[in-house]
Amino acid sequence: MTRIVYRGGAANLQLLAEEISRDPHLKSDCKIEVTKDTSLSNNSLRHGQWAEIAISIAAGIATNAIYDAIRSAIDRARDRGPVEPVQSPENDEG
Repeated sequence: MTRIVYRGGAANLQLLAEEISRDPHLKSDCKIEVTKDTSLSNNSLRHGQWAEIAISIAAGIATNAIYDAIRSAIDRARDRGPVEPVQSPENDEG
C-alpha cells in the first residue's frame, strides 16, 4: 500500500475524508484515517483543533488516476483552510 499523510484543521480534514469516501473511484481503493492531534491543538489559538489524515492506496491499481483525484480533493480542502503534507507517498511493504 502507498500512504500519504496531511495535517490541517480537524473539521476540514473530516470533510475531506467524507468527500473521498463518497467518490466512486476512490472509496474502493483508498483507506482513510483521521486522527485528532491534541499536541498541536493546544499550542495554537489561531487554528482550532488540528488533525492528521492518512490516505492508504491499495497496491496494484491505476495509481496516477487515484493520485490525481486525491490531489483534486486536497486542493478543494486547501481552499477551505490550511492543509500541509506531513508524509510524502511511500510504499508500505507490510
